[in-house]
Amino acid sequence: MKSLKINNEWWQDGLYEPYRYKIIYGGRGSGKSYAVAETLILKSLEKKHLILCGREFQNSIKDSVHSLLTQRIEALNLGEYFVITRDEIRCLRTNSRFIFKGLKTNIDSIKSIAGINILWIEEADTLSFQSWRIIEPTIRESGSEIWCTFNPKNESDILYRTFLSGEPPKNSYVVKVNYMDNPYFPDVLKEQMEALKIKDYGMYKHIWEGECLKNSDAQVFKQDIHWIIDKFDEPENTHKYFGLDFGFSQDPTVGVRCYIIDNFLYISHEAYKRHLEINETGKFLEECLPDLNQYTIYADNSRPETISHIERQGYYIKPVEKGKGSVEDGIAHLKSFDKIIIHERCVETIKEFSLYSYEVDKRSGDITQKLVDKYNNCIDALRYACERLMKRSDCDYSKWKYDNLYY
Repeated sequence: MKSLKINNEWWQDGLYEPYRYKIIYGGRGSGKSYAVAETLILKSLEKKHLILCGREFQNSIKDSVHSLLTQRIEALNLGEYFVITRDEIRCLRTNSRFIFKGLKTNIDSIKSIAGINILWIEEADTLSFQSWRIIEPTIRESGSEIWCTFNPKNESDILYRTFLSGEPPKNSYVVKVNYMDNPYFPDVLKEQMEALKIKDYGMYKHIWEGECLKNSDAQVFKQDIHWIIDKFDEPENTHKYFGLDFGFSQDPTVGVRCYIIDNFLYISHEAYKRHLEINETGKFLEECLPDLNQYTIYADNSRPETISHIERQGYYIKPVEKGKGSVEDGIAHLKSFDKIIIHERCVETIKEFSLYSYEVDKRSGDITQKLVDKYNNCIDALRYACERLMKRSDCDYSKWKYDNLYY
């Protein structure tokens, strides 16, 4: 077989060299996933490797990079050297194997897989702190490597904090690549890019130039305008507010703890967990949210049976009154603060404030006033915590003032 090597400077500089961490990030059209796929294919031809291709969430093989690897094998005319099955790709020349796993749901099984030389995490911006904490020491073969490709969304994400916000760990190769680094960037994508640059410059910077999502016109809350991240100390004798949003199916149960000084809203703590049992909810919230048992929790009224159960456990809890326009009114109320200050430990709340957005019309690209029902669990809990402070013509909140000493 003739020697193959892709002629691109940043690929040659880092992807072929031995680094423990290879962090390749940037916007759409950069070719970073293609670069990694082709490099790993060529590496698998050189000597035996066990390459785990993972992402945080993978419900089926269709969600993996299996099809991308298959496509690049065919494009490089290397099909005769590989056996491609539904769940695995094997190199006949060296017996290298590509396997595919979702990290969130397969951590225990991955820990038991011996001999992983390379871990490639695609769409690594979705990687959770918990998954990284477990998976990083799992890749422990001598000379083993962890490759991550992603477009960063939030400065609070674990990979951004570890590799992009300061000095990265030793033995790291960190490179940012965008469309201008791709000599094969197609004209059709260039047209899309230029249109978005005019329509929503903040979203353009995120999608095409690999910047964190901060000030897109589609965002409900804009960083630095409506909210900031900070590490703050809480004054003594501050009145706290608690909100609770119940999880359904894959949605998490979320609690928030906040307080107000002047016209600044401080979010100090969060509780965030999926598949939380009803009988564990109160205790979990109390562990995450200091002073919880001294105040009333204001909760989503769609789960009266859960509210009753938590109340029987000895917690003060009330359902909020929701009605037509309550979400929009709640968002307007949150925006009325001079600033929302989110403690840096509230990583899920920070993520949601970054990603909560209005729908964009698929045909015109215009931003609508309809909210996307996603990335809003922490924000819903915050609305519930603050809702009794609002004055709305269709709901008399004044009756809430005196019916409980712990309001």
